[in-house]
Amino acid sequence: MASLLGCSALSLCGEAACCFGPAAVGCCCTRRVCHNSTSTRIAYAVLLLSMSIAAWVMLEPKVGSQISRMSKYSGDIDCGEGEDCDERWGQLGVLRVMFGSTVLFALLALVMTGVKTSQDGRAGLQNGFWGIKLLLVVGLSTAAFFMPNTFFSGPWGYIGLVGGFMFLIVQMILLVDFAHAWAESWVGKMEEGSSCHKWGLLIATLSMYLVSFTATVLLYVFYTKPQGDSDSSCGLEKFLISFNGILALLMTIVGVNGRVREAMPKSGLLQSGVMVTYTTYLTWSALSDNGPCRPGSMDANSTTDTVLAAMFTFVAVCYASLRTTSASQIGKLGMGDNDEENKALLKDNDDDLDSEELGSGRKANNTRDNERDGVTYNWSMFHVTFMLASLYIMMVLCDWGVINDGYTATIHIGRGTSSLWIKVVSGWICALLYVWTLIAPICLPNRDFD
Repeated sequence: MASLLGCSALSLCGEAACCFGPAAVGCCCTRRVCHNSTSTRIAYAVLLLSMSIAAWVMLEPKVGSQISRMSKYSGDIDCGEGEDCDERWGQLGVLRVMFGSTVLFALLALVMTGVKTSQDGRAGLQNGFWGIKLLLVVGLSTAAFFMPNTFFSGPWGYIGLVGGFMFLIVQMILLVDFAHAWAESWVGKMEEGSSCHKWGLLIATLSMYLVSFTATVLLYVFYTKPQGDSDSSCGLEKFLISFNGILALLMTIVGVNGRVREAMPKSGLLQSGVMVTYTTYLTWSALSDNGPCRPGSMDANSTTDTVLAAMFTFVAVCYASLRTTSASQIGKLGMGDNDEENKALLKDNDDDLDSEELGSGRKANNTRDNERDGVTYNWSMFHVTFMLASLYIMMVLCDWGVINDGYTATIHIGRGTSSLWIKVVSGWICALLYVWTLIAPICLPNRDFD
């Protein structure tokens, strides 16, 4: 029954992903010509979203109860006094569903290594065979329900921990790239005389700094006092909040520094505001699930944190799917590497295409193969990114869970020191990465950072 429920959820979500494959995306292009590379990446993003929804369904208590019936195949689990066994079985279900997604993208990453153009025989697998890929991912996830729990509560949990941390790094790069791209776009429009973008820039910047300042004050108020019978001095919490404030001040000062603005004229408070908001969020997220100074009235924070983390992940995945120009940080990391990247991924007007290109390059579903002369993004790296995203989503849905890190008597990493330092260090790295993008043109004047 449990495997049937899991398979049904996977199949429904998988069919939804299949319906939104490149062919379906192409059907939406009635007035524009979609590039084949764009429609394919959108299809993979929808597939990942569908698998994530299927994994989220596993957390439903009734589903967890049904999954527990698989214990005769996977082995039983020891529930301590007061623990919700259905919740733990549901988390194991999440790990199993995302196992299929992770393995699929890992296999595709290996297969697509070294592809240079869409004339390669492997291009058909990258851009098509969606039915086969759907069957494969459903089969992998279903087979995982027959694998022992010890694998998922041990080795797979550590793999998820490492992979989730690596995707946090990817998210940071995406965020830095987004901050610079947003500022360049709006500052450019403002310099052209757009009052709308001028006020939008001002409001967005002030809003982000106001939110960050308010959040910092609230963190000092609610997260620096011991709760219950604890005699903790909350020294760690005070240090982390203060250090985040110092990093916020550093990013702001460097962002408006005269020498930095000479090297990067569009550098300013907007980018810094984005980064300050994100690092403040990570600090709040780290403190919300950990330690004796966490307010007891903040129990809803865990759910809020999960929702925010999942939303940010999907935004990052969609951004990674579409933002692959050579000028972007993603392009510099290997997501794209030729002149075709400098063109829009989705053209507003393709009337300038000659008749020969239209005849041979455009498909019946209004998509055009723009990778015949060279791929516009690194296919293998793209799947590696989605593989890490699968692991990150898995850990977020499980509260960074199913490993006992020695901090608590439960099996949750999310409420132990591991999760705290993963999030805190991620914020620090993010801040330093942003500062480096600002000072790199000054430190390395002979390098081209355009």
